Amino acid sequence: MDIERLAETESTLSITDRLWRAEMRKAFGPDGVLLHGFGAERQGAPGTRLRTAFEARRSAIAAWRHVRRPAA
Repeated sequence: MDIERLAETESTLSITDRLWRAEMRKAFGPDGVLLHGFGAERQGAPGTRLRTAFEARRSAIAAWRHVRRPAA
């Protein structure tokens, strides 16, 4: 496992998660993540800041998972 790449992906995931959570609070209030974090609302409508944050977070999760996969 590439430790430096793992650290990079963890940092990116942390940042994108915070941005997404901030957009969820703006859209749905202080309990937005708790109330809507697993429903379709978490994605936001196309073209919104929430959708952009959701897609960035989704991409960061995928990159982090990829780095964590054991080498074949």
